[in-house]
Amino acid sequence: MTESRDGIRELIGEVLARRDNDPRYRSSVARGVEASTEHYAFPWVLRFVDDERAKTAMLRAAGLCAAYRDIPQANKPLGASLRDLSLIRSGKKSLDPDAPDVIASRLASLQEQDLEQVSATIRRLLDLARGSGVGVDFYRIGRLLSRWGNGYTEASQSVRASVLGDYYGAWTHDAPANSSTNQNQEN
Repeated sequence: MTESRDGIRELIGEVLARRDNDPRYRSSVARGVEASTEHYAFPWVLRFVDDERAKTAMLRAAGLCAAYRDIPQANKPLGASLRDLSLIRSGKKSLDPDAPDVIASRLASLQEQDLEQVSATIRRLLDLARGSGVGVDFYRIGRLLSRWGNGYTEASQSVRASVLGDYYGAWTHDAPANSSTNQNQEN
């Protein structure tokens, strides 16, 4: 019996382990965030890719993880981290759907974006998180991108809706209490 490997978990684990102490590695892998420079990341990322269809998602996820080493790894869904960021930025105790901030505005169109666009949007959201102390789960970002799909299947639509749902608290509430439940749903 052969054991299947979890390439995303292995890849992001390696990036997290090396991004702070290996500048050459970090620089090369961070270039995987864009199609025009992704070839610099090939030697470091492609050995984790078992399926050609996952290549772009893995390059983007590893690139984001390497490029944003100043954002700590956290164990909560991306939407929940972005909700925390919105609350910190606004100084409010709850989100106001009638007055969406820049994060909510960007998330509103997330479901309609293809993989390249969603990677760019996540990159812009991570730019907003810099210096805030809010962490993100880079493993979950990798899983999200690898399951993004085309938006036509029910599975793809569910993945795409999860970020906005987590942001508004439909599936998570003040993670860590519900983070293990959500982690199991994503794996």
